[in-house]
Amino acid sequence: MDILVGVSNHHVHLTRAVLDILFGEGYELTKKRDLVQLGQFASEETVNLERNGKVLENVRIIGPVRKYTQVELLDSDNEYFGITAPVRSSGDLENTETMTIIGPKGKYTAVDSTIVSNTHIHMSSEDLQTFNRSKGEIVSVKFENGVVLDAVTIKSDETCKLELHINKDIAAKLGIETGMKVNIC
Repeated sequence: MDILVGVSNHHVHLTRAVLDILFGEGYELTKKRDLVQLGQFASEETVNLERNGKVLENVRIIGPVRKYTQVELLDSDNEYFGITAPVRSSGDLENTETMTIIGPKGKYTAVDSTIVSNTHIHMSSEDLQTFNRSKGEIVSVKFENGVVLDAVTIKSDETCKLELHINKDIAAKLGIETGMKVNIC
């Protein structure tokens, strides 16, 4: 069974408190477009990221607000900032990098917030049964262009819709594009 591919660029997830600091108390994100994952959207709003005297501008905020603030970088962003944000699953933030997030109304230094997202497949509980897989399982996948990628994590919760997420840097190196199809080996 085919799984749709989504290529992910750098982005941030913010808590209500951090959104208030960056944009003003009570500010609400403006939806630019819905994402495949249920309830998630790319917002019109962007922030700047600052570290080691360097600034990365216009980084998209993914809504809605979350229980934790997280900065998801690309490998090339690690190089740009001169840091080593680890490859991790979303929410696995202990002992990660620190990043200053700058909005139009303020800035916030997010300690233990910054990762490079691992390649993962979102699956609903029904998808787990269909594919005979389990949450947290590590699999290999084969893309329609013939490329095989190992160490892909299965993620599952109530918001998951079937989709593989791969970051933009890895996708570019492998000739992978949004909308391609992939199968578990």
